Amino acid sequence: MKITLDMSISKLLDAFDREFGVSLGIYKGAHKSDNIKLFEISDPRKSQKAFIVINKDTSVESAEAMFRNTFGIRVQIKDRNGNTVSQESTLGGIRKLDKGYVDDENNLEDNDLSNEDQEEEGKKKKKKKAYFLKPKTVKHTVEDKIKEIDKYYLNFQRSERYKYMLNLLSCIEEAKLAYPDSKELTDHIEDIKSKSLNISNLSIKKRRFAILVLIIVTGVLSVVGVGIWGYNLYQKIKKDREADSIIKEIDNLRMRKGSLMESGNISEANAIDESINSKSERLNSIKNAGSVSIANYFLIIAFFMAVIVAIFILRLNKYNVTSIRFGKNT
Repeated sequence: MKITLDMSISKLLDAFDREFGVSLGIYKGAHKSDNIKLFEISDPRKSQKAFIVINKDTSVESAEAMFRNTFGIRVQIKDRNGNTVSQESTLGGIRKLDKGYVDDENNLEDNDLSNEDQEEEGKKKKKKKAYFLKPKTVKHTVEDKIKEIDKYYLNFQRSERYKYMLNLLSCIEEAKLAYPDSKELTDHIEDIKSKSLNISNLSIKKRRFAILVLIIVTGVLSVVGVGIWGYNLYQKIKKDREADSIIKEIDNLRMRKGSLMESGNISEANAIDESINSKSERLNSIKNAGSVSIANYFLIIAFFMAVIVAIFILRLNKYNVTSIRFGKNT
């Protein structure tokens, strides 16, 4: 049996009763219509495309854990008489242990019941389903929910972090589903949402300022890095031209030296050798003058700063979109 968040509560209850012969108690959104979809009472932090698969060999503990971990919905599985069952029991085993379980042959006898008996039996089943949709005991009172909302609000007020904002919104949504008719809770939620909206707006301004500062720093680093790189490129071109000029001078000096050697003017030829040697040393120093430019460091830092700015902008957009939920009416 595959269960998705698009299923309605009524469809889920009917499917559980038909498939496994058990009752499913849903302890969230109990006062809402059983025609609402599961995603309306699920944890908003959970994926809307999530699903679970349950069969007759699934234990009660595993099935309840699937609902809790995958959908963020707390459920309790009981037999058709409303009695709790062992956590180690399988869903198929509960049907067989149920006193009201009948096999296919007994089902044939049920067809002999009168229409009035069948209608009464159907009413009893509906009552049982409604009973487990609305649990007998309420874990939280309105005052408890107000205290819980205040606790999450204080955490959000201190840190202004996205995680605590989600926790607060989730708690508010759960409280609205649990006590939709409580005016005290509704007024308190509106007050908390108003205060939280002011906090989130102030936090958004701070984050925008931080992003602006980061953008300025990144821009300055980029400009400085590009400027140093351009200056180094100019110096390199200048040295290459100087090296070409020295090579031409050395070639001319060697040709002149050859002419002097042919004419027998040894002293002038030796003087030219000294000039050739000095120019060769200068040429070698130009060619060997290679070092890592500081511009590379500036450009690398600027790149990492740009990545950080992009991450900050994405988080700000996520934070801003989520904070809009504080402005929606209850």
